[in-house]
Amino acid sequence: MIPETTLMRLDNDLYRQAYAAYREWNAAEAAERARGAGRLSPAEAWCQYADLVEFCWRLAPEPSIHQRREKLAALDRYYEAVRRLGEQGQTHGKEA
Repeated sequence: MIPETTLMRLDNDLYRQAYAAYREWNAAEAAERARGAGRLSPAEAWCQYADLVEFCWRLAPEPSIHQRREKLAALDRYYEAVRRLGEQGQTHGKEA
């Protein structure tokens, strides 16, 4: 059995190494962004943005059943308000 203090020291060392690697990666990433600033066409920038959004969606946790119900209820309220607005516009001779 490994003493707890040894494990804590190993954990601290591992954390420091991982954090140093992250800082180094982050600095390299920032330098790369600075070097490439203004070099992308709008289409390339849009593709990178779309890829980033897709990546974030894959990382996002699934919403709970309650959250899905709330979102659907909010969408129902929104579309009902849009429908009423359209009806009101037709009643008063305006288009929505």
